Amino acid sequence: MSKEKKQQSKSIITEKCAILPANLSPGLSGTQRISLFYLRSVPFLTLLLGFGVGHVGYWWYLPAWLTNTIIMATAMYQLLRYRPSGNQLFTTAALLLITPWVIFPVFGGMGRPPQTIQGWLSLVGEQHVRFNLLILGGILAYLGSVLLYKWLTAVDKLFASLGLGLITLAIPLFIINMAYWGSFLSEAFYNFKTAYRPDWYLALRELFFLIGTVEVSLIYMATAMFALALGKTGYFKAAAVRTYVIVSLCAALINLIPPSAPEPFSTMSYLVCVPAIPFIMLYLMGVNLLRRVSAHP
Repeated sequence: MSKEKKQQSKSIITEKCAILPANLSPGLSGTQRISLFYLRSVPFLTLLLGFGVGHVGYWWYLPAWLTNTIIMATAMYQLLRYRPSGNQLFTTAALLLITPWVIFPVFGGMGRPPQTIQGWLSLVGEQHVRFNLLILGGILAYLGSVLLYKWLTAVDKLFASLGLGLITLAIPLFIINMAYWGSFLSEAFYNFKTAYRPDWYLALRELFFLIGTVEVSLIYMATAMFALALGKTGYFKAAAVRTYVIVSLCAALINLIPPSAPEPFSTMSYLVCVPAIPFIMLYLMGVNLLRRVSAHP
């Protein structure tokens, strides 16, 4: 009897996941459309400020970041305002995928990490904050992926399992890599009295370059697998799935290009491996999932 109940419960969940997208209202209010546009633009505005403007004082970027956080929270509320009941797991997964990029816009005011030892040491506190926030964002994105996997397995097990497996391999490497940049390098730079670098430092730098390359490609590949799984559930249209898969897999391949490659390949490789950038695709996935659960009463 217990076995029959379990099978019946699983059948109900599968049916619910399969038919839910078809029941969603495709229309959005004007406020929801503006909210959706703003949420989708946040990562790209952050990158534009971070690389285009560069470092500014914290008395400028912290108020701007808090303002952006309030606007993003308001935008998400507008998309969730008429959320159908029964989607708590799905909605929580989407919010966890989005949350890292609620945190990361603070980097727009920090600019790119300093390129000299003296510059690094003069802003060492900011570097600790930067990489600790990246670790937090990576953990939140992973938790969102776990909940997304839990929801997707009711319909698709293959691609959802591959996605979870890949990101489970990636996040520990990501945390180790961010700890290297945020803590180890700062301490090492304090102890370098001259421009000379000991052999162990050069070998360690190459090791963490490899770790960074592997974890970034794994995150992109995991994103592609989750997109395929969402396509099988009907939540993403075929065109959206193709976009996620092509962009993610191309980024994973570009990431493998060594820094010694000629331009523009070396710059392309650098851009796709900037720590926050691999999470953009997962963030956009979360935003699009919120858009799918938005419905008028």
